[in-house]
Amino acid sequence: MRYLAVSLIIFSYLILCWLCWRNYQRKQHISRSVATKSEDYILIGYASQTGSAFNIAQQTADQLEQAGKSVQILPLNQINPAQLTLISTTLFIVSTYGEGEAPDNGNRFIARTLAQLDNTSLQNLQIAILALGDSSYQHFCGFAHQLHNKLHQCGAHFLTDIIEVDQLDESALRHWQYYLGQLSGNTHFSDWSKPAYEHWKIIARECVNPASPGAPVYHLQLQPCSTAEHAQWQAGDIVEIGPRNSPDLPHREYSIASVPSGGTLDLLVRQVRDGNGQLGLGSGWLTEQAPLNSAIQLRIRSNPHFHSPDASRPLILIGNGTGIAGLRAHIANPARCNAKHWLFFGERSATADQFFHADIQRWQHTGLLTRVDKVFSRDAASNPVTNAPRYVQDLLLPNAQAILRWVDEDAAIFVCGSLTGMAQAVDDALAQILGADRLERLADEQRYCRDVY
Repeated sequence: MRYLAVSLIIFSYLILCWLCWRNYQRKQHISRSVATKSEDYILIGYASQTGSAFNIAQQTADQLEQAGKSVQILPLNQINPAQLTLISTTLFIVSTYGEGEAPDNGNRFIARTLAQLDNTSLQNLQIAILALGDSSYQHFCGFAHQLHNKLHQCGAHFLTDIIEVDQLDESALRHWQYYLGQLSGNTHFSDWSKPAYEHWKIIARECVNPASPGAPVYHLQLQPCSTAEHAQWQAGDIVEIGPRNSPDLPHREYSIASVPSGGTLDLLVRQVRDGNGQLGLGSGWLTEQAPLNSAIQLRIRSNPHFHSPDASRPLILIGNGTGIAGLRAHIANPARCNAKHWLFFGERSATADQFFHADIQRWQHTGLLTRVDKVFSRDAASNPVTNAPRYVQDLLLPNAQAILRWVDEDAAIFVCGSLTGMAQAVDDALAQILGADRLERLADEQRYCRDVY
């Protein structure tokens, strides 16, 4: 019996070893299958703040797919280290906004994803980077260069130098298309030229803050010059306007403050002057120099990362100054007529800077705006305790419990307005209220969206 028991133990041990070996082999087979499958497609990672990089990522995917390539498109923040180590080719299409800053859907990729890798992790990865930027800023394509440096530190190989695109320069985009042709083996590709400007006219223009301590702000309403044209856009989209008095200069971008059902394309434009008192090229043309009913060159650009959320989802709207334009369009969206909206707004003076005041009062009366909280930094009573100015970000922490409750009820948070000062301060306040990790998850879920400039 003793020998039988020992034999059974040995037999059981051998069976266990065989099962472990078989399980190991199965896992190895799966890993090889995943690796092989991953190498069969090209990953396109994008970081886009106002939609340009996302649109070019889609065009890049279309060109590669037409050549028979399998493609996957992801925002940078959704790419994990395992994908980069398994895939043989990744294309990065990234914008830089402000002074070298990363777009919201790519701002954690370097610190959270690439930081997990060592200097040999990406030695089997081939990379190309298309960098979108504006050379009038000191750190032109700054985020793309940060990305390039970190990928290089992780051992990645580059198919070409960074291709920098200044203000969507068409020759630089054609250069990118050339490399896509080399990569795919198909050198016949469609033209990516930017859409032509259309002719619109300003039918109404009003200064909405004549007594403000700040610069004049104008509410403009535009319509197509041709009655045959039926322009379409969504809440969150952006208008690009070419200054008619200087046609060779880059276009100017403004958040659209209306939806098509309103009958006009509305803008809220602050008049800018330089140190010598000269009007800004874009704002000066729109607010003063362009005659009413004269032709304006305009084109609409989709900004999908700032489109309205689900029709029933509660929406917390936070903005300052002319940023209320991008928020107004979401409240006016007929698809959201049964949703809850909470507006936080900051400006200078309560007596002069009540932008869209009549609309806000009407929406409060109908219940479309559930809550409205405003603050005005130049008013004496802005902070009666310290006499220090208060801004829109200062409204958030006192309402922390209610904000938490709204987010728990599936609310999204949309922020529109100044990149400098407001945007980061709002982000810091929300991180205190919700926790940094939860705020990151909301961004990944498209429930924390920003249109900041």
